[in-house]
Amino acid sequence: MLTFFEKWQDYFANRGLTLPPQVDDEFPYDELAGILMKPDDKVPQDMVDALYYVHETASKENAEELIDAAERAGLSLEIGEEPSDADIALQIWLHKPDLLRRMHAETVAFTRSRFIYFAGRDGRSRPAPDPTVAQTGEMQEIMDLWFDRKRRGKGSRIFAFPRGSKTWFLVRHGEPMRREGRHEEDGGAAIAYYRPQKHDVVIYDGESDELAVNAGTKGEIELYLRTFGRVLFENEEYFDKSNRFTLDPLLEKGAKALENETVPEISRVRLIEIERFWGGQAKEKEVRKANDLFLAWGDDWSRRLAGGSIDRAVLKVKFDGDGKERTVSILPPSLARYDRDADSDLIDSWLKDQGFCRANSGDDDDDIDVLDDD
Repeated sequence: MLTFFEKWQDYFANRGLTLPPQVDDEFPYDELAGILMKPDDKVPQDMVDALYYVHETASKENAEELIDAAERAGLSLEIGEEPSDADIALQIWLHKPDLLRRMHAETVAFTRSRFIYFAGRDGRSRPAPDPTVAQTGEMQEIMDLWFDRKRRGKGSRIFAFPRGSKTWFLVRHGEPMRREGRHEEDGGAAIAYYRPQKHDVVIYDGESDELAVNAGTKGEIELYLRTFGRVLFENEEYFDKSNRFTLDPLLEKGAKALENETVPEISRVRLIEIERFWGGQAKEKEVRKANDLFLAWGDDWSRRLAGGSIDRAVLKVKFDGDGKERTVSILPPSLARYDRDADSDLIDSWLKDQGFCRANSGDDDDDIDVLDDD
């Protein structure tokens, strides 16, 4: 800890705290915490960044994951017998801060759940891309031009995480400058002017040749489709914007659409909610909920699903040996939401097998390499 804060000892001295040469029973923990909890306008930005990455990574990763990451990077840590997650994160930052930044980026990428899907025009399976430094650099240059035009600044960064048949990309970029009122310690008012930072997630699935995007605006989505198509496939129009999801199996087969004969790990699927759009001048919508809608409807399910258009369906998926059901939301034509964890591939496969995913344009009847994937 002292090594970590040594770089900013002048700042602490100006705040009235001289850091001692070693930690003992008289160490001024309270004074140090008080300064950190009440930063002034001269607080070093690099210290704020360091504390942010240490705290965020220690909060989301456990000790074992942090130690494994350090060992893979060839770091030798002195962590004692019972280190806290923060102890380990702090030492990683001291030895290799970029590793901690990357771990934070990976954590952000794998916790997103709401994605819009776009099929590749080839539609054939291929290895997941592991982009070169030159490719990520080219992507960043293209994106910076767009972000700068849209008043979001430059300096975007892309982190790639190949995993199995998929590559997860975290896109870190700026937002438009924000001006807010700032409260001063003497009761006065001031202005804080800064550029917030935002993280978007893009996933390419080599097995199904699809791109899944989690971003805040339509413009950002268009940017990622063009950029990834251009750099990875030499075609800005590589990813198709046509419909990807459908709820037709519910209308055509009822409860049979939720049966499972292809993914043995899934033991049960229930339909718990639908949203129907009736239209009209008032744009009427209707939401129906139950623990099991098909059980509630019985043989009357076909009539109960007739009329209007179903814009959203929510499913509960139960895995063998897992007490917690997963919630899967499908919003045609291209939006799906569910946790991207170890079981997401199984959900993807089930959705494909049951017909909730439309085939890519490059698929044929005998060789379908598709799926709406994270």
